[in-house]
Amino acid sequence: TKQVTMSQRPRTIPLAQKVYDSLLSDLVAQHGRAGERLVEADIARAKAVSRTPVREALGRLENDGLIENAGRGGYIVISPSLDEIRDIFEIRRALEPLAFAAVVREANPSDDELFCSLYEAIQCADRPEDSSAANRALRAFWVDRIRNRRLRETILRFYMQVHIVRAATLDKADGRAAARAGTTRLADAYMARDPAAAHDAMAAFVDAALVFFERADAERRQQPANRPAAVG
Repeated sequence: TKQVTMSQRPRTIPLAQKVYDSLLSDLVAQHGRAGERLVEADIARAKAVSRTPVREALGRLENDGLIENAGRGGYIVISPSLDEIRDIFEIRRALEPLAFAAVVREANPSDDELFCSLYEAIQCADRPEDSSAANRALRAFWVDRIRNRRLRETILRFYMQVHIVRAATLDKADGRAAARAGTTRLADAYMARDPAAAHDAMAAFVDAALVFFERADAERRQQPANRPAAVG
């Protein structure tokens, strides 16, 4: 029989990571339900896991700023208001174009193949969840390459807001089409090593995301409020 090397073995995703990803998807999909209570024991029971990975996942969500500890193994969901989202967009609009332009200016040719594969994944993604994962991977690529540590850490503070916006804007076909068009501009600037074009492309990308998010938020507010109450 052929021996399987370590590099050939599939990577096992830790249970706490699986619980975190599941809860994160629930919270993002149900954006706007501030005040909802999450109970560690109930989540563990619903997901058929022990409380230890649930506790770790909830702790990460608390650090992300999506929930706050309410005591006795319970947490309260925090949901940013539309005004708060808009305020964060202003910060992103100021910082992300500068950061991406710097990444393009200092781009390493050895990264080109990976960048192109991440870009192609976005172009090929048809389902919302695939598009979200592909956009998340491309964002991680360029954010990880910001050399200014303080700038990188500041941008990473808006991780959860980006998640919420991404879920809302990529839920429909026109939002995914806009994301594909926006990433094409980003890719063209990156491969041309054109910092000015990169700055403008990222500014347009952020602006488009706000437009689609505001539209999705308005549609969500018009929907009936009788949605299921439980997360997980």
